[in-house]
Amino acid sequence: MRLFFRPIAVSVLTLIVSSTLVSAAEVRVLSVGSTQIAAKAIATEFEKQTGHKVTFTIRPPFDIDKELAEKTFDAVILSVPAMDNHDEAGDLVPMSRVALARVGVGVVVKEGGPVPDVSAPKKLKAAVLAARSLTHTDPAVPNTSGAIAAAAFAKLGILDEIKEKTRHAALAVGGELVAKGEVELGFFNLSEIPKGVTVAGALPAPLQGYTVYEAAVLSKGSTTEAVTAFVKYLASAPAAAHWSGAKLEPAETYTRTRASSEFQHDL
Repeated sequence: MRLFFRPIAVSVLTLIVSSTLVSAAEVRVLSVGSTQIAAKAIATEFEKQTGHKVTFTIRPPFDIDKELAEKTFDAVILSVPAMDNHDEAGDLVPMSRVALARVGVGVVVKEGGPVPDVSAPKKLKAAVLAARSLTHTDPAVPNTSGAIAAAAFAKLGILDEIKEKTRHAALAVGGELVAKGEVELGFFNLSEIPKGVTVAGALPAPLQGYTVYEAAVLSKGSTTEAVTAFVKYLASAPAAAHWSGAKLEPAETYTRTRASSEFQHDL
């Protein structure tokens, strides 16, 4: 049964005191790329406050399992479906998962070129049909920008119509294709916008989907106080500004909104 994890409200003072009671430690983190800007900034604050050292290994989603099989890490940052799989496999310390943030998909064009209006489903549909070429990641990989973009096209009823002009490419390759003008429209996570492109806008709300990220302590790594403290600090109130600054929505924001909506519905 799928469990829903709310972000853990953590007292920063408690974290600092508890994690500095032990000797300085290294926290080895394996993470997907979408979260790295915010996670590294949060780690810098954590290091200054605790004296611990946080090191990151950044890999695309399809390389995470290989890294975990070959190397030892203390904590991991992944999207929810992948985290579910590792939880079920016993790779995570029980009850150590925390919700961090989510990110939606944006539409990008070559920097300096025409910027289409994609603010509503009908306008996005017109822009996609008019474009000579499109790119996004492989939609077969669940809970990614490619899967979300393909789902949006399916809802618009144009998925089959645009298949011939759509190129599936990893972020770096797809971003370069758009930046060079070789592909007209790209669909990427808003937290991973490549250089040389301009964001035309996010997918309209009825078509938007989100990749949700969590962190957890790995059972085969170190389970010291420092590791647990860092994972919790990633979901703390001071960390929220870094998630927002990196174009991700902090978990406390959307869970609070959802809870409010559910409360109003119950009334």
